[in-house]
Amino acid sequence: MSHSHYATPQKRVFAKVIDLLLVLFLGRTPLGGAGSVLGFLYSIVADSFSFKEVQGQSLGKRILKIRVASGNGHQSRINRLKTSALRNAPIGIVTFLMIIPVWGWILSLLIGIPLFLIELSLMIKADRHQRLGDVMAESVVLDCE
Repeated sequence: MSHSHYATPQKRVFAKVIDLLLVLFLGRTPLGGAGSVLGFLYSIVADSFSFKEVQGQSLGKRILKIRVASGNGHQSRINRLKTSALRNAPIGIVTFLMIIPVWGWILSLLIGIPLFLIELSLMIKADRHQRLGDVMAESVVLDCE
């Protein structure tokens, strides 16, 4: 697979921003704690969605036309949920903390900002633009265009 097929770090960051905005929106809905839990669950399983034209894509990835695939460029349905959970575990920790009022938000910022910087650095420097979660799940993010 040629290097040009991997999604750029810029597209990946914009897709993650869209997904995190959805998580924040869910956490601020009148559903209260249930909305925060839904946001956390979305942050973990978002890349496992598989229906019609959505294959290995969160909302942000769908909008930016990128998708998750296994390290060899393919994705089987059997491990899609496991792959999503593994690759999103670093972000999931941060979104889980956001369920806790006040202190959880403070902790999520203290952990989330350095984690984001580490993941961004890995995406920029790695040959296949893999972040920590991709390495853990043996996945890559491909450009669909």
